[in-house]
Amino acid sequence: MLTLLTALFEFFLVVGVALAAVLLNTIDARGFLASAAVGFAVVYGGGLDWFFVVAVFFVLGVVFTLYKYGYKRKLGGAQGKGGARNWPHILANGGLASIVAVWNLVQPGPVAAAMFLGAISASAADTAATELGLLSRSKPRLITNPTRVVQPGTSGGVSPLGFVGAAFASLVIGALGALLRVLPHPYYVVLLCLAGGVFGAFVDSLAGASVQRRGYCVVCLKPTEAMKHCGEKTVRTRGSPFVENNVVNVVSTVAGAWASLAILLALHFA
Repeated sequence: MLTLLTALFEFFLVVGVALAAVLLNTIDARGFLASAAVGFAVVYGGGLDWFFVVAVFFVLGVVFTLYKYGYKRKLGGAQGKGGARNWPHILANGGLASIVAVWNLVQPGPVAAAMFLGAISASAADTAATELGLLSRSKPRLITNPTRVVQPGTSGGVSPLGFVGAAFASLVIGALGALLRVLPHPYYVVLLCLAGGVFGAFVDSLAGASVQRRGYCVVCLKPTEAMKHCGEKTVRTRGSPFVENNVVNVVSTVAGAWASLAILLALHFA
C-alpha cells in the first residue's frame, strides 16, 4: 500500500531525475514537464522497478545518441539540439508505457507488465538501431526494397549493425526487467523484451519507408521529415502529410507492446 512517505519520496525522485536531465542538457526545458508526467505515471502505476526500467532506457538512449555525435551530425542524421529530447519525443517514446502503468494501477497483472516492457523495449531498440545504423560502414538498404541502397539516416533504411543495436538494447531492457522481477519468470521477460523490441523496430522501419512524411526545406534545401524547417513550412515529396517521426515512434511502441503480449499469451497457453 502506498504510504504518504513513499509517495513523497517517489515524487521528489521523479522531479529530481527530470531536473537533472535538464541540467545535463539531455532534455530541453519544455521536456521537463513531459518527462515528469511520464515518470509520475510509471512510478505510481508500476512502482520503483518500472521507473528504474524507464530511467535506464532513457540513459541508454542518451548514450547511443551522443556516441560519435559529431560524425553523425556531419552525415546529417544526428538528433537536433545536441541530442536533447523535446516534449513530443518524450511523449512519443514514453506515452504508451505511462498509459499502461496507469492501467496497471487499476488492474495490476502480467498483461500490463508485458505490454509495458514491450513498449519500452521497442523505444530502446528503435533508438539503438537508428543511432548505431548511422555508424555502419555499409550503406543501409530500404526495408521495403532490399536491393535499393539509401543514405544513412534515411527513414526505412536498415543495416546489420542497426539490427544488432536493436537486439542489444532489447536484451538490456530484458535483463533489467528479469533482475527486477517485473514478471516472475526471468526467461519470459528476456524473450518478451527481445520480441517486442525487434518487432517494434521493424514496424518503425516499415512505417518510415512507406507512410512517414519526407520532404525538403525551402530555405536550406536540405531533406527533412519535419513539417517546418528554418522557420518555414517544408515541401512534402512523399508519405502522409501528418505522419512524422514521433507518430511513427508511437506506432512502434504499440507494435512492441502487442508483440510482447502475444509472446506472453503463447507461453502461457503452450
